[in-house]
Amino acid sequence: MTELKLQRSLSTADLVVYGIMFMIPVAPFAWYGTFIGTANGMVALAYLVGLVAMLFTGFSYAQMSSRYPIAGSVYSYVQRGTRQELGWMAGWAIMLDYIFLPAVAYLIGALFFSELVPGVPQWGWVVIFALVTTIVNVRGIRLMAWTSWALFAFQVVVMLYFLIEVFAKLAAGSLHFNAVGFYNPHGFHLHGVLAATVIVVLSYLGFDAVSTLSEEAKNPRKSVPRATVYSILGGGAIFVILTYFAGVAYPNYQQLNSDTAFLDILKGLGGRPLNDLAILAITISFGLACALEGQSAIARILYSMGRDGILPKPLASVHPKWQTPWVATILIGVVSVAVAIAIDLATLATWLSFGALVGFMALNATVIWHLFIRSEKTAASFAKYVVSPLIGLVVCAYIFANMGTAAYKVGFSWLAVGFVYLLYKTKVFTKPAPVLQLDEVLEPEATEGGAVAAGTEAAPLV
Repeated sequence: MTELKLQRSLSTADLVVYGIMFMIPVAPFAWYGTFIGTANGMVALAYLVGLVAMLFTGFSYAQMSSRYPIAGSVYSYVQRGTRQELGWMAGWAIMLDYIFLPAVAYLIGALFFSELVPGVPQWGWVVIFALVTTIVNVRGIRLMAWTSWALFAFQVVVMLYFLIEVFAKLAAGSLHFNAVGFYNPHGFHLHGVLAATVIVVLSYLGFDAVSTLSEEAKNPRKSVPRATVYSILGGGAIFVILTYFAGVAYPNYQQLNSDTAFLDILKGLGGRPLNDLAILAITISFGLACALEGQSAIARILYSMGRDGILPKPLASVHPKWQTPWVATILIGVVSVAVAIAIDLATLATWLSFGALVGFMALNATVIWHLFIRSEKTAASFAKYVVSPLIGLVVCAYIFANMGTAAYKVGFSWLAVGFVYLLYKTKVFTKPAPVLQLDEVLEPEATEGGAVAAGTEAAPLV
């Protein structure tokens, strides 16, 4: 009997939209007020610095996904580049974020939707969002991709509405171009910009989810690395443009309410219609779009771990008709609803990003070890496989060092549980952690002749 596999149908464009939607293009609508005080109005600069900083980790993902085009993301890359045990710990770490992310997205979507449609309790919206995302993810990767495109198109309409209103007022002379978003001469402090960057850079963390779709992408050795980098550039460009023109529309940022800053700007530009449309965009972006991508990503990591045998095999079950990891997908839907109902949003938010940053640091270190230390050493490879990932590692370590105590408590407790489980699976390291051979996983069209050996050149990004 032929083993069921995931369906290869995603183009590079599909993957780029997936990565951008995971980062939530309209996120500044919700978070702008949180950043303006810290950055002294220079939110666009903070997003730009964050874009450049996260690109280096994106390059590391591109290098590893080009060589190992398989589902599992950090779990698979660290595992193949170092040891199975380290791969498990890196994958277990990043699972922490992916498990909590759909719950956080459901809660934020429910919070905003309750304002638009009062009368339905927040937990009701959480259940509705979870049902929709679970059904879409189980019914097939193409349906998920089409849904992402539709939700992306809606967000583009809202963002264009905002920009048209700004340019109309610029043309009428009621607004004037300024540089507050990038440079505020009356309040420029590099420390403030960097402090804001530590926060805004978390908006970029979704790019890594692109690699979880490697086994559903056409020609993944090329499309996944390119989509990873393009999604960072595309998402970053959107963030920078939105926040720059927010500064143009309202340069007196000190007068804005930090809780509703961007929405107040939108209301001033386009009145209640633009404001309500933006709230709907935020609701859909979190409750459906981000949750949809987050659920699909963690389901594929669980699928990869179940297939390897380090987690229960049923997690690797592929639906015979829709070719999706349906058991893992439904499990995450149920767990996310339970987490969203049991734990409040403020608490969950403080736990996010610990696992992703640990995974990113592990991945950057793996590139240095696997593609330079264990391979041929040249001046060109030093720049590509040492300097670039080292910058990514330092950036992630700096952000990690500035996380709150609550995140450390939960994060390190989570890692301890993963380590104990690893001891159990390896019988206290007397046997290796289970892992499949690459030729059992990859298809010829995915590898163009097989897995790429360590140290060989990855597929070019452009």
